[in-house]
Amino acid sequence: MKRIGVFFLIFLLMALSCGEEESRQTVPYAPVNFRVDPNGVDYILRNNLSYKIFTENEAHTTTDRFGYAGVLVVTDANGALYAFDLCCPHEENRNVTVSPEYEGNGYGGKVKCSACGSVYVTMFGLGNVESGPSAESLQRYNVIRLQDGSWRVVN
Repeated sequence: MKRIGVFFLIFLLMALSCGEEESRQTVPYAPVNFRVDPNGVDYILRNNLSYKIFTENEAHTTTDRFGYAGVLVVTDANGALYAFDLCCPHEENRNVTVSPEYEGNGYGGKVKCSACGSVYVTMFGLGNVESGPSAESLQRYNVIRLQDGSWRVVN
């Protein structure tokens, strides 16, 4: 009888833990695929707490793609790279973008929407809302280190 109770409890816990997986996509889908070279043209990203904005104007090849509204690539205090779509997920309009916020002497690891005023934390690749009306995090993209010391940003 105890075995039936244990199996029932395990089954119940498994059933309750199942649910819909939340989508990571917060803005309309658009392809992202480009190379970041901190040892070359993107040298600014060698610095901790730095950023660079990539848009169609930054294309190095005909296959480069920059998301829905462009891509913000940031470095955290440890030099790790993270990438986010510039589109504010609250506005969902490619013409309404987030911009880096400055604290003290430089970039403080936060971005702010020009329309709704939502502030997002980009440190450690979070993209979470710190304040404002937005309920969704920034759309984050994968950043993959390549053998030559450059990085590939993709979705």
